[in-house]
Amino acid sequence: MTLHGAVRAVSFPWARSVVRRHIGSIAGLEHLPLTGSFVLVPNHTSYFDHFVVQVIVQAVRGVPTWILTKQESFAHLPRRVWTRAWYGIPVDRDNPAPSTIRSVQKVFSAGHVLGVYPEGTRGDGRALLPFKSGAFRFALRAGVPVVPIAMVGANVVLPPGELRFHPGLVHVAVGSPIFADPGLSKDAQAASLADQCREAVASLMLTARANALDASALADQAARVVDSIIVNELDDSSHLPAPALRRIRSLLSLYRATAPQHAALAAQAVRLDGLAASNARGLARITRALAVRRRAERLLRLAPHDPTTHYVLGRWHLAAPRAIGGRVEKAQSHFRQAAEFSAPHDTRALVGLGEALEALGSMDEAARVFEHALAQTPSTHPRLEMRRERLRHRIAALDGAPLEEAVRG
Repeated sequence: MTLHGAVRAVSFPWARSVVRRHIGSIAGLEHLPLTGSFVLVPNHTSYFDHFVVQVIVQAVRGVPTWILTKQESFAHLPRRVWTRAWYGIPVDRDNPAPSTIRSVQKVFSAGHVLGVYPEGTRGDGRALLPFKSGAFRFALRAGVPVVPIAMVGANVVLPPGELRFHPGLVHVAVGSPIFADPGLSKDAQAASLADQCREAVASLMLTARANALDASALADQAARVVDSIIVNELDDSSHLPAPALRRIRSLLSLYRATAPQHAALAAQAVRLDGLAASNARGLARITRALAVRRRAERLLRLAPHDPTTHYVLGRWHLAAPRAIGGRVEKAQSHFRQAAEFSAPHDTRALVGLGEALEALGSMDEAARVFEHALAQTPSTHPRLEMRRERLRHRIAALDGAPLEEAVRG
């Protein structure tokens, strides 16, 4: 392990716990692209901004955010080691050196994120300083979007010039990706991106301040964000790899710090426990599975209409042997309720219901349910073609048609 890697191994877990302790609200993470590079553009009032940005992006994407950092931060050995460990890239904002440009190109080639503080220095947290357009040329050169993000309260938690954290909460709001106008010249594109981003960050600061009044109102959307990331990370066998599981749990812990009693977030936690149990082997798998069932049933008593909890219990009863309590009839009942309470485009409960009906011998009804799931699967599903092919195979098998003919259909 390198020196920088050792610093990260020690400091990142600590930073995650500090951010979790001081997070007040998080809005808009659905706007962070789940694939590909982008330039993240935050306002800047405190060194704590670095912690918040790194922890959130790592939790959502599993990749680092490389921060363009003033050259003074690399002048002395201890600070240089810390800054490089925290993914700092030295930059002269007025005249970037060739080494800076090469470093940024490596960031984009690796699919990582580039963070740019366009104000150039820390503000006071009230009004934004003017945005410099030079840094936006990196986005233009790479052809990647710019994502605005606002953080309110970081300068209270860690005031400039201090090393001690103060009581307080940070409120985060992320905006939609912004793309350059190809009809403009390069200079005009950079200036336009700077203007658009400044306007977006200013608006997001107002949003973050408003969210500070009621963070729990964001919890339903937070649960949907976690759900979409889980779906995006599942492999072809519907298993969640261990690194993704740890990362999503980290994100969920941030959300739950803002709304600890919210049922939809609790349901996502149970779902992650279920996916973890499916990755286990032997006695550990049985022990974890039984614990998942107990937690899900307890949660369902508190939130009887939660579709995720019904889905988890449906999957549990469908997969568990009768010796430990698995019942296909109960799986069917939970899947029906999950389908009733789910959004129209969410077809996973229908697929589970079709599997339960097939296991019960209700082949005609199972085929109809699979056909409905096939028709309702949205074009934005991350594994659309695989989902369609599998459903067509199931329908064909139930109808008795050759599989080759089903695939052509």
